[in-house]
This record gives sequence, C-alpha cells and structure tokens, in this order.
Amino acid sequence: MSTQPLSSLPLAYCTDSAGMHPAHTLPLKLQSIAGAGFPLVELAFPDLEAYAASQHPGYHKLDNAGRGDLHTLVQVARDVRGMCDGLRVKVFAVHPFSQFEGFKDPQKQEEGMLRARAWFKVLSALGCDMLQVGSSNAPADDISDSYDDMARDLRALADEAATQDPPIRIAYELWAWGTYVNTWEHTWEVCKRVDRPNFGLCLDTFQICARAFADPTAPHGLLPAPTQTLSASLSRLARTLPPSSIFYLQISDASGPQNPLFSPHQLAKDAKAQGVDARYAWSNQWRPAPWMDECVERGGWGASSFGGYLPVVDVISAVARTGWRGVCSYEVFYEPDMRKPDGEVPRRWANAAQESHKRTLSELASRGVV
Repeated sequence: MSTQPLSSLPLAYCTDSAGMHPAHTLPLKLQSIAGAGFPLVELAFPDLEAYAASQHPGYHKLDNAGRGDLHTLVQVARDVRGMCDGLRVKVFAVHPFSQFEGFKDPQKQEEGMLRARAWFKVLSALGCDMLQVGSSNAPADDISDSYDDMARDLRALADEAATQDPPIRIAYELWAWGTYVNTWEHTWEVCKRVDRPNFGLCLDTFQICARAFADPTAPHGLLPAPTQTLSASLSRLARTLPPSSIFYLQISDASGPQNPLFSPHQLAKDAKAQGVDARYAWSNQWRPAPWMDECVERGGWGASSFGGYLPVVDVISAVARTGWRGVCSYEVFYEPDMRKPDGEVPRRWANAAQESHKRTLSELASRGVV
C-alpha cells in the first residue's frame, strides 16, 4: 500500500466538461481550468478539432481512417501546447479514441490503425503521452466477442504507441454501453491478455456504477440489490488490480430521481430516438460533480437539486485500497447548464469541481482512507 496521501494526487479537468456551447471555446476552457487551479488537462479531441475549424476555415476533420487536414491539426496542436505552457498547465491525456478493437472486417482493422497513427502525431505535437481508448460499442455483428481478438488489436496499438517519441501509453476505459466490454472486470481481462507495460486502465466512477449500481431508466434509478452488487465488485477490484495497471481515475456523479429536471422515461425515449443505449445518453447529459448540491448555492444554477446519487466515494476508496496513487481527472457533463451560451459556464464548472474534490477528500479522510 502506498503511503502517499490522497490529498497530494495530481488533478486534471476535461475540456469537454467545461461547456457544451460554441461560445465555450478551447482557449476559454483552458483559461478556466488553469484559473481553477488544475495543473493537468484531459483534452477532448473534438474540442481540438473545433478550435482548428475556428482558426482555419474549411478545415476537414479526421475520418475513421485518419484522413483529413492532419497537417493543420498538428500545427494547431502545437499552438495549443504553447497556450498551455503560458497557462502553466499540461495536457496529460487525449480522449476519446474509440471503435478500434475486435472488428471482423480487415479493412476496418487497418483503418483503425491509420487513425491511431494520425492521432499519435497530434499527441506528439501536444506534448502528451497518454491516449484514452473507450471499449467499443460497435454493432455486435461487426466485432468479435473474443477477448483474445480484442487483445490482439489493442496489443498492436500499444506496440505502435511504444514506438512514438515520446512513447505513448494506452488507457483502456470501460464504457458502460460497450457491446462486449462494459465492466472493469471485462477491461482487466483484456488488459491481462494485451500484456504490455504501456497498456493499462482508465477507471471511471460513473462507468463502474452505471453497470453495478444504477439504472437510469428505473423509477428509483437503481438496479436490483445495488449495494450488494457494487460492494462485491469493488471488493474484487481492491483485491485484484495491481496499482501499476491503473493509469488514471475519472470522477463524476450522476443525476437521478432527486433532480426535478431529470426524467427516466424521457431519457429512455431520447435514447431510443437517437438509437443509443440509455446509459450513453445519460452519460452525455447528466453527470455533475460529486457533492454539487453542497458545493454550489442551491437553486443558483437553475435547479433545486442536481440529484447526484452514485456512491462515488466508495469507488474511489476501493481504487485507493489497491495502492494506486495517480491522476484524478474530473469528467462531468450537465447539459441543462453547460448548453447555455453563458461565458461563465467554463469557470463555474471548473471551480465547482475543485470544491467537489475538497469535499471528497474530507469524506475519504472520515473513513480513514487518507
């Protein structure tokens, strides 16, 4: 067990968690993140491309095979790195690289690797050595359900990443809506098979709870026997995962029945209309930081309650019990406020996350997890 206190862990904030309106530009987000005291930034690739498009009219985004205005994007990435240097923050990870592993079609396998090589050039320009890869949610008919097949592709990705300058690490994250990989146990099975030192896990409080604790479409927001299910899963996590396999931890809560703006029925209806899993729609819209009702003035942001109800501290405690001590990255999404064209959105969410972290540390300390 590490003796490093949790209060000394480096903190990051995600750029896509600093606003969802075009008025929330990447420079504004970075300024707000730095101003809130975060030394690290988790950069959303769509934010970088949106900034490239704003600076270079006619910019063509990269496609699934990495084709597009890559030269322009690399130059913009260098500019963003300079911007970060001026703000004294560092891009420690880029996300989300997805729909990569397990494809049955050899052409899609090849396109995925071409896209990865293009992204690696962007990471190099940013001075970043971590790529987050989300578990695939491609149609079941298109991808293999074999962990060995997935590991084969991800091993090739890790080996390619290791040849970069500087070498890049791959952080594999469970997505609760993943087709075949949607729990931390699944990602660990894949990770063991990949068996590369630069391939590890990105754990996420929301994603873990969305499979082992919560059901956003249920009237009470819970799975059957949620406490027992989550407790058993977290006990296994604390006993099983070597700390070196956990590359970083993402933190967020989720809104549920206590939020008057949230409707399980409407969420299910919206997800069906979009053709996505309800957990995916929930993830994109209803993920405040923990303790939001305590951290901000009640009613001050247009809601009587954010309604967060996930046992976030239980998850963080289990991860800490492995001996892990690494980056905590706040990845939060709350569409009712973040969609507003208000230029204060990035600042207030980054500041709220800092207050949330202080409360989380206090709660961990009260449990003797320090």
